Amino acid sequence: MLAIYLAVGALAAECKSVSQTSTCAQCETVGTTEVCTECQTGGKVPIDGVCVDKNEATGKCKTANGGAINTEKACGQCGAGYFLHKGGCYKFGNEVAVLICNDAASPGGRAAAVDGVCSECNTTGGFFRNPEAAANTDSCISCGDATGVQVGNNKYKGVLNCATCTAPEVGSSSEQTASCTACVDGYFDPPTCGTQCHINCKACSGGNEASKCTSCKADNPYLKKTQSTSQVGECVAADTCAQGNTHYADANTDPKTCKACAEGTFEGCKTCEKSTEGAVACKTCGSQKKIRPDKKGCIDACPPDVSTEKNGVCECVEGYTPSDDKSRCEPFSTNKSSLSTGAIAGISVAVIVVVGGLVGFLCWWFICHKKSRRRRTVSNRA
Repeated sequence: MLAIYLAVGALAAECKSVSQTSTCAQCETVGTTEVCTECQTGGKVPIDGVCVDKNEATGKCKTANGGAINTEKACGQCGAGYFLHKGGCYKFGNEVAVLICNDAASPGGRAAAVDGVCSECNTTGGFFRNPEAAANTDSCISCGDATGVQVGNNKYKGVLNCATCTAPEVGSSSEQTASCTACVDGYFDPPTCGTQCHINCKACSGGNEASKCTSCKADNPYLKKTQSTSQVGECVAADTCAQGNTHYADANTDPKTCKACAEGTFEGCKTCEKSTEGAVACKTCGSQKKIRPDKKGCIDACPPDVSTEKNGVCECVEGYTPSDDKSRCEPFSTNKSSLSTGAIAGISVAVIVVVGGLVGFLCWWFICHKKSRRRRTVSNRA
């Protein structure tokens, strides 16, 4: 997952998105957004990742020496409220800018409000701060940018296939490389990140064998760990996972996991089976144990008197249901609510009083109504 926010285009490349191909000559990707680094036409420059006319870029984009844009196709430095990245100027707080720089849109919210300079790069997103950051050079450099940024006689660069890193020290007429702390998905062994994971692995750790995956690709999405406590395993499809009924595919975890039947609530379960609806039931237990009444695990013996055993499975007899802890059977009438006995008694008394009062009122109303009708009848006869 470390590669999600990484600027994967360490080198400028041809644009791919339809919105860029008509106006932009070179692009790179920041996060999942393709941004322009150089426009096709002179007098148009990249602002927030797209080409705009120089008139619209006034005050935002300048030449490297601070002059107005004329026939240039990229920015050399940026004005107040913007910072430079790969030939484009980005507004602080913009949806793309925040992938590179942590500075807020308001200068008052920035650690060091210097025009055209980002004061705090997005290190968790895969960028380190240029030790010689200035308005006319990139403030933030991608950890995976092996080409880097030239500042005078010094060059600062990242490591190919690196996801996160720590910044190098200020150089002295030399090339300074960031120290890589984690590799992008598909590579391992920082700080070099020069070895690819096994073809089935999306990410891996400790080697490029098929059993060293930590997450999987879409074609074999379930991680089958070598041990339940291990963080690595091999990647398998759902049907492969279920072979032998010792494991089941769990899509509700991250990463998706091929779980052993004995894991979690299925403690002691030797084989299990997942229905088409997704429910998992224990099929056999080890160590002479019996399957619980709820089919979710194993117990030493079936609950006496209130259950029967059939092929190693405990079944509650008629009138009984699995208890809350699923280890025994209890009558359907057993109080399963959270109310105390006293509370239930109090509610019962209240109901009786209300019903009694209602019955009394109805009797009174009928008697009075009947007497009233009799008086009217006598009066009419008179």
